[in-house]
Amino acid sequence: MKRIGLKYCGGCNPSYDRVEYVREIQKAAGSRIEWVSLDEGGFATVLLVSGCDKQCVEMAEYEESGCRIIRIKDTCITPSEILSLLLEGDHD
Repeated sequence: MKRIGLKYCGGCNPSYDRVEYVREIQKAAGSRIEWVSLDEGGFATVLLVSGCDKQCVEMAEYEESGCRIIRIKDTCITPSEILSLLLEGDHD
């Protein structure tokens, strides 16, 4: 099972239902992904869920440590496409 750090922006100007969209991604992932907060650590990939085009959340600390950051700003990419990006490199 792959551990993915999950981070939402502050939600000050959401243009779509971020929580529902992540639920769809999590449903598609099933048991292949363990979703953790950034405080928990132990992940190499972070799914950063922004609510709008501004994408104001800074991830420099994680980028500098070598984490792969996948940013979502809307629902233009299907949950299955996001899942493919998240599982990229897995051979389970």
